[in-house]
This record gives sequence, structure tokens and C-alpha cells, in this order.
Amino acid sequence: MFSFSPLIDKTADKPIYYQLYEYIKQEIINGNIKGNEKLPSLRKLSQSLQLSKNTVESAYEQLYSEGYVKRIPKVGYLVEEIQFELLREDKFIDSSRFTDENSDAKMKFKYDFAPLYMDKECYDVKPLKRIINSILNKEFESMLSYGDPQGEYELRCELAKYIFENRGVHCQPNQIIVGAGTQYCLNLICQMLRENFECIGMEEPGSSYIRYIFERNQFNIQPINVGMEGLDVGQLENNKDCKIVFATPSHQFPKGVIMSAKNRLQLLNWAQENDGIIIEDDYDSEMRFVGKPIPALKSLDKVDRVIYLGTFSKLFIPSLRVSFMVLPKWLLEAYFEKYRMHSQTASKLNQITLARYMKQGYFESHLRKMKRHYENKYKIITKAVHNYMGDRVNLITSSAGMRVILEIKTNLTEAEVVNLASYANINISPISKYYIEKNSSSSNGLVRVLISYKGIPTNEIEQAIRCLNDAWFKK
Repeated sequence: MFSFSPLIDKTADKPIYYQLYEYIKQEIINGNIKGNEKLPSLRKLSQSLQLSKNTVESAYEQLYSEGYVKRIPKVGYLVEEIQFELLREDKFIDSSRFTDENSDAKMKFKYDFAPLYMDKECYDVKPLKRIINSILNKEFESMLSYGDPQGEYELRCELAKYIFENRGVHCQPNQIIVGAGTQYCLNLICQMLRENFECIGMEEPGSSYIRYIFERNQFNIQPINVGMEGLDVGQLENNKDCKIVFATPSHQFPKGVIMSAKNRLQLLNWAQENDGIIIEDDYDSEMRFVGKPIPALKSLDKVDRVIYLGTFSKLFIPSLRVSFMVLPKWLLEAYFEKYRMHSQTASKLNQITLARYMKQGYFESHLRKMKRHYENKYKIITKAVHNYMGDRVNLITSSAGMRVILEIKTNLTEAEVVNLASYANINISPISKYYIEKNSSSSNGLVRVLISYKGIPTNEIEQAIRCLNDAWFKK
């Protein structure tokens, strides 16, 4: 017969019976009490631990109800024979591999040029708070449902109006599907297309995030080079396996080039003649500082071959997680037939809030303020690069977006350039991460890195560029 010696804390908030139950359970799991062994009787254990019989019985009953012990009349409580090894902690797990994301183990940089953040300087949250409070105060009951799987109709109407007035895209609200982020929308597109298509063309270089989505959906990705006029449509035409292409015509990522009118028409012609499909990502086209924003490729689509993707992650608040797509009418039929039952992933409250924010004119005001703000940051960063780095780098810009490319004249490798920046407490993105064919990302004596100034405060830009210059060029 074994003995129990649990540490019972009578001052703790946790009931005494539950403390006893947890102790016995752990002894069983650890193998200290074997299968079919009899537990001490209620009377003996209550006397031994100086507890009431009701307390001990409550602990035993909890074990019984969870299946750790069995209760046999005139015998008592016996431990069940179970493979408790499955519940035991693996002593060989290296816990050092798992770190708290809020701990110091997570690398934080003094100057972060990664394209992951937005600048709080250009936000006025007061109108947003008023709209949210109004919805919760006056329409709370309407929030007690999951909402329309396709997206709230009020928001889809505002989106249709917005992309017509700002991007030249004609569509009906019923062609718009709302989702929580571009990843959701693109995954849904992949599901609708994958059963009939195996190959997809993608800009080279292009977003590694987008490429990952296509890989996860088991597409055969064919890299299509991007030149000064955008996607090389001739290369796409020569690839007879590709009937789908993903493109960012209005502001290519990461190069920043704008697809020429000639290439746009040639790409639409390819789609028409080959029953091809163009997935257009129009994620930050409004951030153009010289002239008006370039119209979306979808605005030229007269044969309904373009799937249009839009998001508010780059223009508004990323954590709202509201993106959308405009489906061609022929694909809309497949959506209603097979995918209409997908639950809506974007918060109904966020959707209605965004719809009212747009309807009341706040979004247009925000865009104007944001454009002025990032234009100022663009001027500061280009001036700082010229002042500190001079002809030791080529500055590749497009007077649009929220990033530039630095082409560094150096004998260092790309990894060495990135590491030197990291040692100086500066985070930058190597351009190679956006290439499928990594050897296409560099040329002799030149290393290219992406510098996003979205999240870095305006007053820190010049000092950050100065530190980069010191890290790369000062012995």
C-alpha cells in the first residue's frame, strides 16, 4: 500500500478537494500509482490527511468522472489501466526553442526599414472612435450575428463606389467578396481555380508572401521577369503551360515600376486569346506623389478576364484585416455554387465601421493626409541617401509607394551588407528574398536592398540613413 503526502494549502482560493484531486491525478499520470491499484478508503485517507470524508469523496468522484479511476461496489476505487505515458511531459523537449514573443529574445531594431509597419503620425482615431461607439450604442443588436459570408452589403456598396471613382473599375456590389486579409481572398481564388489549372505565372521578383500562398495551394509557379515596363508579357506568351498570371501593374512589388500602356494592352490581349486569367493586386496604387494614380488594369478589362484584389492593410489600419476582391461574372457563378457557404472571416463590426468611415468622407481625408505625409518622408529619405551615400549607391525610386531600393556599389556579399546593417541595429530586407531564382537577384559589384519607410518615424529617417552609411562605407 502506498501513502499520500499532498501539500494542501487551506488558505488558497482553489478548493481543498480539487487540490487533492490534482495531486492524485498527477501521481497516476507519473506512474507512481499503477493501474488496478486500490486507492485508500475514504475513512483512512480522511483520517491520514485530517480532512472530512466528503472532501476526499469529492476528489475521488472527480477522478472517477474523468476516467482516471473506476468505482467497484464493496471494493472501492481502483486506478484505471490507461497508457498514461501519452500524458507525461517529454523530458527531452528543448524548451529554449520556444520563446515568449514579448521577451527580449525577440530581436528589436532601433531603426526598422522592414515593410511590415504603418506610421502612427498620419492617423486621427477620433472619427473612428465616434463611429464605433455609435454602432455599439445604437446598433448593438445587429452585431449579434456572423454577418454576410460575402461581406456586409453596406461596405460592398462603398467599395464599388470607391474603386470606380479612384481606380476606374466598374463593378456591382454582388461581384465583391470581402475577407480578412489578402491571404484569405487569394486562398479562395486558388481553391476556385486549382481544379482546372496547375501552372501560374508570377512576377520575378515578387512578393514572397504571395508566392507562399500559391505554393501552399500546390501551383507550379513560373517566374516571369519584370523589366522597366513591368511584366515581360512576351515571356508569358512563350510559356504555353501558364493560363494564370499574378501581377501588380500599378506599382510593382518590390521594384516599384509601373506597367506601361503597351504592356497592359498586350497582357489583356494574351488573356483574351488564351482564355487566360489575370490576378491583379492593386494594394498601394494610391500612394503616387507625381501626377494622378495610374488606373487599375481592371479598368481596361472589356473581356472580364481580370480578378481584382484590393486591401486596406497598406492604406488604413492593417489590424482591421479587411481586404476584398472583384470577381469576373463567370467566376462569380462558381463562387455562389461552391463557396457561398464559407463563413465570413472579417469582423462585422470592422466592416460596418469602415463602410461608415468611407461614407462620411473620412477615408478620403485620411488618404490625402497620408499621401502628403509619405511624400514628405519620400523627400527626406531620398535627400538623406544623396547627402550621405552619394554615388556609392544607386537610388531606385518611382515617386510612388512607401519604399525605395538601394543598389549598393560594393565588394561585399548581400548577406554581409544585411549583417552590417543588423550590427548597427538597423533592419533591412535583401532583395533576393523576393526572387524565386535567387541568382537573378544580384549582379557583379552591386547589392540591392529594400528600404521601406512606412513605419519609421519621420524624425529618425536621416539619422538611420547616416548610420547605414557608416556601417557600409566607413572603415
